Amino acid sequence: MDIKVKFFENEFVEAIGAGIYGVSVQTSTKSKELLYVGESVFVLVRCATHLYELLKGNGYLGFTKEMIESNDITLVFELLISESDKKKRKAREKQLIKDMHPRMQSGISDRVKPIEDMIGEMTNLLNG
Repeated sequence: MDIKVKFFENEFVEAIGAGIYGVSVQTSTKSKELLYVGESVFVLVRCATHLYELLKGNGYLGFTKEMIESNDITLVFELLISESDKKKRKAREKQLIKDMHPRMQSGISDRVKPIEDMIGEMTNLLNG
């Protein structure tokens, strides 16, 4: 795996707790593009799980084995909002998804697109 990962660089301690996070991708020629918005009671642990799934190269968040072998791709995990109240956190997550239009989410609540669609989105993003 040659993909670079920025994992809560300036927010590591804050990301241990509850909140809403974003997962983005960027390359040397493309600015940061939001892929996914999620929420968790333990953001750091949840995002480590995302990273583990992505590294399998089975299309998770649109990444294939070939894509994770690129040293020009940087995956960025960021804490968007710290929020311990579950009801508020869920509501704010859904509002952020609606407002920010993450590329890998369907727009229906917090659901992601089908794997094939995510791979197509990522291919277009990286090649377009």
